[in-house]
Amino acid sequence: MRILSWNVRGLGSKKKRSVIKTLLTGSGADVVILQETKKTEIERRLIQSIWGGRYNDWVSIPPWGRSGGGVVIWNTKCVSVVESVIGAFSVSIKIKWLDGNDWWLSGVCGPNSFRERKLFWEELAGLYGLCGRRWCLGGDFNVVRFVSEKSNGGRTTRSMQDFNDFIRETSLCDPNLHGAEFTWSNLRENAIWCRLDRFLFSTDWEALFPNTRQLALTRVTSDHCPILLDTICVKWGPTPFRFENMWLEHPSFKENFRNWWMTSDSSSWEGFSFMRKLKSLKLELKTWSKETFGEVGKEKKEIEATINKLDEEDRDEGLCFAKRRERENLRILLEELVFREEIYWSQRAKPKWAREGDSNTSFFHKIVNGRRKRNFIERIELSSGLVVEEEALIQEEIINFYKKLYSSQMD
Repeated sequence: MRILSWNVRGLGSKKKRSVIKTLLTGSGADVVILQETKKTEIERRLIQSIWGGRYNDWVSIPPWGRSGGGVVIWNTKCVSVVESVIGAFSVSIKIKWLDGNDWWLSGVCGPNSFRERKLFWEELAGLYGLCGRRWCLGGDFNVVRFVSEKSNGGRTTRSMQDFNDFIRETSLCDPNLHGAEFTWSNLRENAIWCRLDRFLFSTDWEALFPNTRQLALTRVTSDHCPILLDTICVKWGPTPFRFENMWLEHPSFKENFRNWWMTSDSSSWEGFSFMRKLKSLKLELKTWSKETFGEVGKEKKEIEATINKLDEEDRDEGLCFAKRRERENLRILLEELVFREEIYWSQRAKPKWAREGDSNTSFFHKIVNGRRKRNFIERIELSSGLVVEEEALIQEEIINFYKKLYSSQMD
């Protein structure tokens, strides 16, 4: 998923809308959050003039005075919105995602005055209570977090303290910004530059989208940069095969393993035969794992829903022997799935102090995401000294480096 946030400073000019449309369609965004639309009403004709297509829907808030206003637009072909909430400074939508999980997205536009900012933080605190654990918000907060986020420095203000207090109290993540250091400028002589625009998200939202990156796009037709939150995983190459420890807990695994090994080809030279056996075994394991384990998280939810339904039926009418037995079998199966999930995540987390039997899978999940962030290559310096962030250039440089390395060793 790609979410774009942008303070456009008005949608009145036809030429400006053409520029906005070019950027929005080129970004590949699935959801667009616009601030300061300065439009009392948002009509379909206006939406089509800035994004195009027939498969769009939106929720908006009117401006206050001569500024303000906002709209959240989404592509209905890939995003399903089941609920929306409109505040004084925000528009929030509840999204039903492809895997069945739902989460909240809020588009915000912070006020300029200190008095109104107090109301702004109160509204966001209320949204935190409403949206719960899976929440992402983005927009123009109209305040920086640190002195370093302003080109002319200065001192720490009360508004900055309030912003940091809000992030700390809600435990939201503030991801790094790629592509630019600042997102706004007054564009005057001896210009002032600030980072006013950003995305924030909860750790549970990050668990749904662990490979998220925040990018500042080219500043056009506004004094604010568009900000793109990209949750698409970078595909560096084929996914490596990994032996899963949870396979060992399955009762049929050892027997299947023995059969696969014995029936694979062994008619060639020993070394070549061994290699072919491993290759054949890998394919068998991947197929068996997919058929046997499937999607553990999805299966867990289905079992929990069935147990809840049986519990309700038991409270209302009572259960027959067969249904009581079914419920007990489901509980046993649920325990087994939770145990497998724990093994799966603990294998990837690898904390030295994690003991077997600790069922805190959310903890393991966060550890894994932390490792992914540390291991992810965000930028690389080429042999020419140029630093690049594009995935294709990074991949090309790594391949060239190892080609030269192994060529020199062979020489």
